[in-house]
Amino acid sequence: MNKVINNIKNRRSIRRYLDKKIEKNIINELIDSATYAPSSHNRQPWNFIVINNKKIIDELSADINKWYKRIVHIGTPLSFIKEVKKSVDEMRKRVESDSDLFFYHAPLIIILHAPKKQFFLQDCSCAAQNMMLAARSLDIGSCWIGFADIALNKSNKIKKKLKIPVSHQVMATIAFGYTEKFPSNALPRKQPNINFF
Repeated sequence: MNKVINNIKNRRSIRRYLDKKIEKNIINELIDSATYAPSSHNRQPWNFIVINNKKIIDELSADINKWYKRIVHIGTPLSFIKEVKKSVDEMRKRVESDSDLFFYHAPLIIILHAPKKQFFLQDCSCAAQNMMLAARSLDIGSCWIGFADIALNKSNKIKKKLKIPVSHQVMATIAFGYTEKFPSNALPRKQPNINFF
């Protein structure tokens, strides 16, 4: 099978990482791969925040946890709505756990942010995917942390701490790390709905 297609089909979200730093030259390779993503009118709108300091990653995880604790508290009175109750219950388990259920003790977090402009979300999503595929080809696991994206975009306090301009949107928060072993194959795929004309 073609190496690129094989890499795409075997990439999985990894949530268990070894306590091993990712070398700076590899971090640079991941970011360089991101910058080769397609972008509308070649505007390349992405900005990167690289966090490979464990103390800072733990602090960011704690800040996100605190933000969600407030949201869970606010959402509790609306728990009679079935969808809200499910979300609140799921988030309560996450914020009350002693484990780091936001970054999974990853040794590296990369945040992509850009101005809130048309097509910049799509551009940055392509850049994020490039990084995750590059990571897999280098035997590094990755996981896009959507819950972190939500908190970072809603909390100006956390954004300020990370020096993200208020006018920018966090497009992707990705955890990276070495793992003991990768799953041997991808999860089963749903049959796509395809219409040919």
